[in-house]
Amino acid sequence: MRENRALSETAEHTRLTITAITADKPTQCRLMGMGIGLGKEVELLRNRRGDVVIRNGNSRITLGREIASRILGRAVRPGKE
Repeated sequence: MRENRALSETAEHTRLTITAITADKPTQCRLMGMGIGLGKEVELLRNRRGDVVIRNGNSRITLGREIASRILGRAVRPGKE
């Protein structure tokens, strides 16, 4: 399971490295302002029918499903720090 996958399609409690953001430029800028950018490692905490919640460092960030579907990541192997 090392392929790129949208956050909205990823299982809960999965650690990911962000590999692509396919949103428009203003959305990319907002995400960068929240510390979500290429190469950043995040953990997907909740992925249910509504929003998607990720952990970014010590922060928890809630994203709508549309934006979460535009953020692609690759799963980090367990035990990698």
